[in-house]
Order: sequence, then structure tokens, then C-alpha cells
Amino acid sequence: MKIRFFIPAIFLMAFVFMQCRKETTLQEEIVPRSTDRIESVDLYRGIYLDSLKYIVGDVSRENVMLQWCQSNNFTTITCYDLYTLLAYSSGYSKVAAFIKKARTTYGITTITACMASSSAFSGLVGNYNASRTDPLEKFNYSNLELEWWNNASTYKNYLKQLKGIKSWGDSQNPRIPTEEYIGWFKNPKGQDSTQAAGLVENSDRILVHDYQANPSFAYMKDRISWIGKAAKAQGKVMPVVVIFSAEPDYSFNYFMVNSFEQTYNLIAAQFEASSFSGKENVQLVGYQVFCQSDARQCRPSPGNNAILQ
Repeated sequence: MKIRFFIPAIFLMAFVFMQCRKETTLQEEIVPRSTDRIESVDLYRGIYLDSLKYIVGDVSRENVMLQWCQSNNFTTITCYDLYTLLAYSSGYSKVAAFIKKARTTYGITTITACMASSSAFSGLVGNYNASRTDPLEKFNYSNLELEWWNNASTYKNYLKQLKGIKSWGDSQNPRIPTEEYIGWFKNPKGQDSTQAAGLVENSDRILVHDYQANPSFAYMKDRISWIGKAAKAQGKVMPVVVIFSAEPDYSFNYFMVNSFEQTYNLIAAQFEASSFSGKENVQLVGYQVFCQSDARQCRPSPGNNAILQ
């Protein structure tokens, strides 16, 4: 009698155990692993905001643009037109309202000022930030855009500006990190190593463009290799952001059918599969899109097909 009772009990316990295992496995498939979730949240997603002088202060246009940013999961906005918007203190309040709204309502965490000289940061951006008592209204990242490779400057002057911006940012409380956008290592040619070393030494991260009709890592590989080799020589691992262009001459048509994040994931996979000198000293941290006026045309928000500014 005891034996007959004991055997069915064993089968019952085994059945319950197998059901629990099935449910546990199913839960593991449905719920992302915590590390995957953290990587997704931490991914840098940025957008250049052009035409701000026509948008900031117009609440309706601000909201439409920021809603689009939110719908595309952007958490960093890089601001143009600051020479106009910050020219007079009378314009500070509308800039402050825009920045605070971006943070508190639309999930933006980083507000980057994009300028072409160190004096613009220590002057225009510095004066604006100093006027704000609420940290939610302040710029918290600096981006140097001065295309020495396209003869907008000499590299010597570019490096002087970059060093000045870093020095200014380091003196702020809290510190304001520095980044820059790089097209090519040239002007003059043959100084790739020297130019890369200057950028790595004087910035917290580097944005590298991938301006093609169909973006690929191969297009960026040599430049990122120079950055990696410079970082290795300085004992660093350099964060790198991939820049896509939504302009009609580049990836506009591509982005009509491919999302920004799908494109970045493709580039990241190609990066992981590649082998090149300096790779171990470079970390791809995310993507930046140039710029909102074109990006909103090729990837409008669902249900929003209005003409965009």
C-alpha cells in the first residue's frame, strides 16, 4: 500500500517540477535579461537641432519637434543657432524654458551646445549658464564644430579651440565634458596620427561621420583605427559616436525604410566582426543624426505628415 502510494507521488512531483521549469523558461524568453536592458537604456541616441532660431519661443513648433525626438527615443539634443539665440540676455528665458521642457517632459537628458570657438563657450554659453539657477535650464555638454579638413580652419587653430573649450568645461561646476565632430584626417595630409592624438587627448568622446547613401562601418574603419591607436598610446578607451546624415545627398532615402537604431545596430555588428589596429581602445557608444529638419521628413512621427520646419 505504501509503495503504490509512493510511486504516483513521484510522478506527480516530477510533473509539477517540469511545469515550473517550462514557466521559468518562458519567463526568461519574455523578460529581457537585465544586461540587455541596461545596454539598450545606456545607448547614446542624439539628434542635431537645426533651425532653432525659428523654433525656440514658438511653443507649438517646440512641442512638435520634441514629440518627434521622443518618439524616436532621442535622449541627447545638439543645438545649433546659439550665436543668435544667446546673443542677448533678453532671449535667455525662452531658451531656458525650451531646455527645461525638453528635460522634464520629453525625456532629454543631455543638452549639448554646438559652437565653433572656445570664446563662444566661455562667452555666450558661459554667460547663459551663469544666469540660470536651475540646473535643468543649463547646457551640460560642449560640441566643437569647426571643419578644418574642409579648410574652415587650420588644424593648429582647431586644436587651440578644442583645448580652450576643454579648459573652460573643466573649470565649470559641475564639469561640462567636451566632444567634437570629425570628418577626415587631412589638411594637411599624412598627419592622421598627430591629428587623432590631439582629439583624443582633449575630449571626452568623438563623433565620427558615416555619410553615405547606405551607411557602413567600412567607410569609417580607417578613421576609427587612428583614434583607437591614439587612445592606446594615451592609455585610454575612447567613446565614439557614429553620425548618420539624413540629408537627401546621403541617407535620406535609406532612412525612409530603415530606422536610425536598426542602422546603428548594423554598424555595431560590423564593428564587432571587424579586425583592425586600435579596436580594443575604441568603444562605440551610440549614434547621432544630422539633422532634425531632414530626419523628420524621412522618418515622420506616426500620424504626423504635416510640413515640418
